[in-house]
Amino acid sequence: MNGPAMLALQQLDSAIDHVEHRRQRLAERQMLASAQTALIDHRKQLELVLKRMDEAQAVIDQCEHDGDALTAKRASLEAKLKTIIAPREAEALMSEIDSVNARRDEVDERELEALEAQSEADDARVHLQERLAPLQVDVADAQAALAGAESALNDERDSFLAQRGVAADALTAEESAVYERMRATHHGVGIAKLDGLRCTGCHLDLSRAEVDEIRGLSDGELGECPQCSRLLVP
Repeated sequence: MNGPAMLALQQLDSAIDHVEHRRQRLAERQMLASAQTALIDHRKQLELVLKRMDEAQAVIDQCEHDGDALTAKRASLEAKLKTIIAPREAEALMSEIDSVNARRDEVDERELEALEAQSEADDARVHLQERLAPLQVDVADAQAALAGAESALNDERDSFLAQRGVAADALTAEESAVYERMRATHHGVGIAKLDGLRCTGCHLDLSRAEVDEIRGLSDGELGECPQCSRLLVP
């Protein structure tokens, strides 16, 4: 087994994996997510304010309709009152007119409340719309920053991939199969270096006897770490 070549390939694959790990943890990605969340929340607030304005307008329209109907009814009753002579009938009509006036006052009060609510909602709408453009700019800036950071990582990854192609060509088909099997078995790191007494795969120390045994293997043989079972390259 060409241990040094397998270790070189492992180091390149680990470097590529690290690039992808960094890609998922980019600060720019978190900044974009925060900017997008802020924009979404802002738009939801704006939608709620517009809904409140529409609801207030619906109340206003209904009040105007009801008010017109009550005004017409009062006019009809007042016209009829002018033709009534009998005191009891006149008293009944006046009582009905008073009732219409009271209902009209209620309608006017309800309309006034709706107008105030609509005005408050409109003020909120103006404020929210003023803040909308800056939030959209924040998202665009964050997207540009993320694109720049990812482009730099892509360049770094592509450089490692080019080197990987050369390193992979140094292995035989059998060595490549062993390498891929060990890498799959050990979560991406199947080949480790014996650094002094320490396995760089699991970062645990071997005994002096275990190290001597591995270093005493003939060329083309690779020992296994007794702790993690990775192949060790002296």
